[in-house]
Amino acid sequence: MRWLPWLLLLLGLGWHVQELLGPTWDSVVAATHARDFASYFYALQAADIGRDPYDMGVLSELARADGTRRSVHPFFYPPPFLLTMVWALPLTLAQAYQAWFVLDSVALALALVGLYRWVGGPGVLVGSAALLAVYSPIHDNHWMGQANLPVLAAVVWALALADRRPRLAGCWMGLACMMKMSPGLLVAWWLVQRRWLPALWACLAALVLSVLALPLVDAETQARFYLEILPGFGTGDYNGLTVPILLPGNHSLPNLFAQAYDNRRILTEPALSMARWANLGLVAVTLAALAGRARTAVATACAAGALSVVMLVVPVYTYEHHLTMAILPLIAVSAAVAQGLLGRGWAAACAVSFAALAWPWGAVKQAAKELDGPLAWAVIEAKFFALVVIGLACVVAARKELSRAR
Repeated sequence: MRWLPWLLLLLGLGWHVQELLGPTWDSVVAATHARDFASYFYALQAADIGRDPYDMGVLSELARADGTRRSVHPFFYPPPFLLTMVWALPLTLAQAYQAWFVLDSVALALALVGLYRWVGGPGVLVGSAALLAVYSPIHDNHWMGQANLPVLAAVVWALALADRRPRLAGCWMGLACMMKMSPGLLVAWWLVQRRWLPALWACLAALVLSVLALPLVDAETQARFYLEILPGFGTGDYNGLTVPILLPGNHSLPNLFAQAYDNRRILTEPALSMARWANLGLVAVTLAALAGRARTAVATACAAGALSVVMLVVPVYTYEHHLTMAILPLIAVSAAVAQGLLGRGWAAACAVSFAALAWPWGAVKQAAKELDGPLAWAVIEAKFFALVVIGLACVVAARKELSRAR
């Protein structure tokens, strides 16, 4: 029955493609305002003409001049992110948004291929089939025009190459960190493991990319990002983002503290201190638990998967499109179940958690409306608790191999 996982993958891919080229593509074509992608696009346009890409007023001014939208969400990604966008300079907003949809799809394929080449086995194939068939955050990421899948692809290939080609692995990770800051936790993990070479090359790659970005974002503006804009992420002040923390669908740990103290746009005391200490403790405990090196790729993937879950739950905002970064831990636990690192109890818990994460957000909200009180809250927060289960399963599987490695 070696052909069965491949058959399931083929069926999952077929279903994914028909959804991708049907409803998802239709929603992309219809959204001429380009949703979240507009922030990247107009930040690039601003930088190209020598204006501040982190000034939301400038971005909105450019959008109004284009006649595409009245306002734009702020841009709050590292300066070298704009290097990955230079291909969009000659395009209109709609053209670039549709091209990004294609690039996003290619990035997903690269991530899944990288996971199979790295971990291998029927568990990866079956897990990939399930993700392609029913994992709704992938489609949410596509039509929102978000940047999570290219980051995921860079992270996967960095981890896959860490042992065989550490310099190249570091370059991939440096690129991921310069698109989004959260993969920096994986560089910290390399340092805890004393993997000095890939960690060093990740830092060098980040430095080189920052220098290459100087024609678009000058040194003063780059410094302002790291000294003024980035520190605000801890409170939820994402460079002036006005999306409320308490908007349903925020699956983060700080969101729970924000709910307890009714913090709406930014975290204030005591919720801020509680969230910071909880995040710091979670990061420290996870790094300490996974400090050793595993002998097998599946255990290493589980360790990286656990850290990926931490990367998801510690920011103030974690929405549906961010859950594409859970593809790594979901594939890792699928491989761990197939290889016997996780027993039936964990397999059942992970299956239920996957169902919760894959549940389309519109259906989640509708289900919550039909319930009251704690049950409605539990449905709304189901994806957060599903992430916790997947993260714990990754730690359990990784620790088994870490114990054997000792």
